[in-house]
Amino acid sequence: MVLSRLIVRFLGVAILIALPFSGSNAENLTKFGDYVIHHTALPTDILLPEVARAYKIKRSKDRGMINVVVQHKGKGVGAKVTGTGSNLSGQLKHLQFNEIKEDEVTYYISTFRVTNKEVINFKVNVQPEGSSATHTVKLRKEFFTH
Repeated sequence: MVLSRLIVRFLGVAILIALPFSGSNAENLTKFGDYVIHHTALPTDILLPEVARAYKIKRSKDRGMINVVVQHKGKGVGAKVTGTGSNLSGQLKHLQFNEIKEDEVTYYISTFRVTNKEVINFKVNVQPEGSSATHTVKLRKEFFTH
């Protein structure tokens, strides 16, 4: 039992680490001086069931998630992360980010409902720990539920 929990934890960490650095799923990175902010939006149904369970993320075709990782000079740092998403009809989605700390990386994850072919424009505000500056990153993602 302990071994299976360790494997799930390892897989979860591996997937969460890979998400902001992968070339797919609307991956972006934005640089602000010595800070790099990785931001990824994707449907939650692509997560492995074990990973979703371990991180309390609901897997569903009609759920999306955004993952934010902040680095300063190549090292992960904590941050205050807030944001919104809006679809093309102007409907606003308030993002509530949960902080997940794993070793030397901190992830900020928010989930939200999506509909088929919904395009969401995200605006995420990031204030890294130890910095008085707030940086705004933007990304756009189309979600498919069928």
